[in-house]
Amino acid sequence: MIPFIKKYKFFIITAAAIVAALVIAFAAGNSINEDAAAPDEAPTFSADATSATGPITRKNAQSSTAENTTDKAIDDTTPVDTTAPTTAEASTRQQTTAENSAAEPVEPTTDKYKTDPVPTDKPQPVEPQEQTTQDNTLRCTLSISCATILDNMDKLDEEYHELVPSDGWILKPEQFEFSEGESVFDLLVRVCKEKKIHLDHSFTPAYNSAYIKAIGNLYEFDCGDQSGWVYGVNGWAPNYGCSRYVLKNGDTVEFRYTCQLGHDLKWSN
Repeated sequence: MIPFIKKYKFFIITAAAIVAALVIAFAAGNSINEDAAAPDEAPTFSADATSATGPITRKNAQSSTAENTTDKAIDDTTPVDTTAPTTAEASTRQQTTAENSAAEPVEPTTDKYKTDPVPTDKPQPVEPQEQTTQDNTLRCTLSISCATILDNMDKLDEEYHELVPSDGWILKPEQFEFSEGESVFDLLVRVCKEKKIHLDHSFTPAYNSAYIKAIGNLYEFDCGDQSGWVYGVNGWAPNYGCSRYVLKNGDTVEFRYTCQLGHDLKWSN
């Protein structure tokens, strides 16, 4: 046996070396395969390790996800209508429309005191709180009549018959002085006081004017539900209160009692 080993020693050593080489080569091949498979496994970090790669990788992944979500949101939105006006453009259009509307003619309307439009050739009302007077003296004519009651005595209580003058004149036309800027109401109050004529009046805020309730103890509604006192200036019955009518030199002022809402009156001018 030993002579055989000695005889073939070279061949045995060579064969052993080849086998050893094959074993080493096989082992090295398995190691390479295991290293190649390692990236597919989840990375692990020790408690005291500085996990640089892990957090950075996750942060980058979150950023990428956010970017993708933003892109998706943009892609999913409804296309913007570039022909629609912006807020600024819409505001400008509204302003322009308002200006154009304001430029259009406006039909006459009543004022805050419910005054119907006054004819252009007639004096406009002046509010009592805006009234100013001057010292220069002017003159006008004033009269007070209840003649319409004479044709409606059956509507007047018998106890008031003696209050009605036989000719209907409580004050025949007479000239009086007044200060520039005074109203018809100012004149009436002063004259009635001078002539000792009974006068009862009140102030109506809704019309911003004095209201004549009675003259010579003859009150509204004494001669029917359509009766009361009205006034006229130069043949025109103003559609606003007498304390809003400013007198002018030479005016003719008339206070008349009506039994038919003014339809039974004839003015001097």
